[in-house]
Amino acid sequence: MAKVTRLGDFSGQVEAYARARPGYPIALVDRLCERAGLEPGDRIAEVGAGTGLFTEQLVNHRGLRVIAIEPSAAMRERAPKLAGVEWREGSFEACPIDDGEVPWVVAAQAFHWADPPRALPELRRILAVGGRLSVLWNDRDLERSALLRHTHALIDATVPDFDEGYRHRDWAAVLTSTGEFEAVEHDEVRHQVGMSHERYLDLWRSHNKLNWACREHGLDGFLAALREHLHAHEPDPVNVPYRCRAWTATRRLG
Repeated sequence: MAKVTRLGDFSGQVEAYARARPGYPIALVDRLCERAGLEPGDRIAEVGAGTGLFTEQLVNHRGLRVIAIEPSAAMRERAPKLAGVEWREGSFEACPIDDGEVPWVVAAQAFHWADPPRALPELRRILAVGGRLSVLWNDRDLERSALLRHTHALIDATVPDFDEGYRHRDWAAVLTSTGEFEAVEHDEVRHQVGMSHERYLDLWRSHNKLNWACREHGLDGFLAALREHLHAHEPDPVNVPYRCRAWTATRRLG
């Protein structure tokens, strides 16, 4: 496997990402769309759309039309071709969308890569009056999984003090930090995803920050130890529990 040397560059991990990353609970998808007052056929923006995991749910489950913005050409090329989805190159700080064009902007497992002082004014710019911004993450639920706790212990042994950079941030404070957004609402839904042993290993192969932190020696030692543990102690498939957490803010007037 090619070593990742650039933080935030998923080019070497696209296939593992597409194979392993979990989807999002439908109950939360519905709640966010209802908060934004969306109807089938509405056109929204998803920023940091990756390989289209959340995009596909928005289109197939909610019937939305999506402007999917993603900086990585490799990720865009790997995404499924879906009617109603227009892929554009861009980022949180530079969205190729007209002023006030969309009623909802959403970012799934992505906003931690943004620079909020530059990103939040840009996201407000593309939102219509009264529009909403939602950011959400599938947060692995260590409390409900001995496997996840063991995996994180292996990570700590491999990369001491490793920090994923978003799990403990106060996202309500971040979203209101520039004065562009207000009235933050929080939602959370617990779910679990069945994964084969190989998919669970791919889940960690797809982790950009972990690959970057291990760039000198690669992930081989960590993956070998994890594979050994899976074969010795875990059923195949395993259940991986998540807390899907979302924050939705309203575009400030004026």
